[in-house]
Amino acid sequence: MEKARVGIIVDNLNSSKQIFDFITASQKSNNYEVSHIIIQKISKKKNQNFLEKSSEYIKRRGFKKFVSAAGFKMLTILESMILKRFKVFSDFFDEYSLKEFNIESIEVEPEISENGLFYTYTEIDLQKIRPLNLNLLIRGGSGILKGEILEICKNGIISFHHGDNDFYRGGPPGFWEIINKETRTGFIIQRLGNELDNGEVLFKGYFTTHWIYTINLINLLEKSNIFLHHTVDEITSHNPKERLKFEKKTTGKIYSIPSLYILLSYLFSTLKKIFIKILNKNFLHNYKWNIAYKFTNEWQGVNLTQTKIIPNPPNRYLADPFIIKKGDNHYCFVEDYNCKTNKGCISVYEINNDSFKELGVVLEENFHLSYPFLFHHEKELYMCPETHEAKDIRLYKCVDFPLKWKFAKTLIKNVSAVDTNIFYKDKKWWLLTTLSNTSLLDHNSQLHVFSCENILSDDWKPHKKNPVIFDPFFARNAGLIIDDNNFYRVYQKPGFNRYGESLGVAKIEELNEDNYKEQSKFEVSPNFLKDIEGTHTYNFSNGLLVLDFLKTSKNKTK
Repeated sequence: MEKARVGIIVDNLNSSKQIFDFITASQKSNNYEVSHIIIQKISKKKNQNFLEKSSEYIKRRGFKKFVSAAGFKMLTILESMILKRFKVFSDFFDEYSLKEFNIESIEVEPEISENGLFYTYTEIDLQKIRPLNLNLLIRGGSGILKGEILEICKNGIISFHHGDNDFYRGGPPGFWEIINKETRTGFIIQRLGNELDNGEVLFKGYFTTHWIYTINLINLLEKSNIFLHHTVDEITSHNPKERLKFEKKTTGKIYSIPSLYILLSYLFSTLKKIFIKILNKNFLHNYKWNIAYKFTNEWQGVNLTQTKIIPNPPNRYLADPFIIKKGDNHYCFVEDYNCKTNKGCISVYEINNDSFKELGVVLEENFHLSYPFLFHHEKELYMCPETHEAKDIRLYKCVDFPLKWKFAKTLIKNVSAVDTNIFYKDKKWWLLTTLSNTSLLDHNSQLHVFSCENILSDDWKPHKKNPVIFDPFFARNAGLIIDDNNFYRVYQKPGFNRYGESLGVAKIEELNEDNYKEQSKFEVSPNFLKDIEGTHTYNFSNGLLVLDFLKTSKNKTK
């Protein structure tokens, strides 16, 4: 079957990394191909020098806006110069030539409004595009497109908006979320309409906000770009509505280039954060997780102020508690993090009504381990700890409870996954995990579901709607509670510039090959003990409730 023809609008053939990566991804599609590149020629700007461009900008926008724009440009240059030194960010600032794809290109020269914002294609331009028989256009260049160009293709024109339009319109993308201390930064992929910012939303997602602007922008562009390919693939498929949402959005406040006062405030705040992080690491405070527990017959609405604490051993801290009962005793498996080696292993504690006892290390690898998720299968006990540094999801089997375990198999290879839950429901095994799908790791934002018939098979099938949750407020697992054949997924919530600030519990209402739906029941804030600043794991089984909490303590050298 012939692939749908897609065009991409650019300003020139030297493109950003995002456009280059999108075209690269498109070559793997069975549904579409990028058949044409449409180059917007902006002739009046071609031979202008800096002074001429500055003078034109002042005439259009005013001197005050010019000063703000110049200040913001200096900020981005400064941050870019610093970040280029780091390999993980360096290629973001490069230019990529689209010539190597050997895609046919045409040139157009749209009419530009006096304020430089709106682009309208002339009839001459439209006559060049119509014969191309394009199914869809992608806006990858400058300007807010208006007029007949919006209707020239069967599926119109789609474009990113790098911000959640319910709250953020305008720009700069990813900046005002930092100023407003938003925990998450959003994006949408929309079909453009004649009414500004009121097109159909085809896809929406969120990422954890980074407190340095250029890093937040890089995260936003890199992590959202892959979903442009997924969206185009769906639009050009036979049944696009199975996945796409097609919803209208409300429109939030329109933002623009920040004033010098805002820029200076941002710079001061950023330098202050860097200074405090250096001091905290080397001199003043240390953030350490701790374990608390309580014997109770309830796990909802529990008074957590009466929990008992397992003290951290010297130079170590405990987190991610999971429990299992054997005989009359409860056993709590935890991440056991060594502050000297900066690596975690899995240890176990025995807990009864009036005491606890450290039994020792049960699992240690040459990479970091945490989140020791436990489950039974055919009367055998298994553990699926976090092993994202090994780039896979692994399974271990208990051979002599509770201290002796052996590697059973790798469930899913070549993934960067954390905090995996596994359970059996409706004659299927379900695996829920948080994946990062770019080199810029983000393990807070995307919950993915996989399923298979046999837990020990290699045939884990990804869910049709992956990621089933695309929001750091709800995506990352923090435990699993099974009560009266109902499944409750615990999720952790970050704060602004803070990992694991709070958690919530959601009942899984629907889980099958076609859908995933859950309903949040309650949340737990870090206010149940004195001077704590976070909580991110919560589990209950056979009358014992366990959770962890974050506390700041003075650094000590031992």
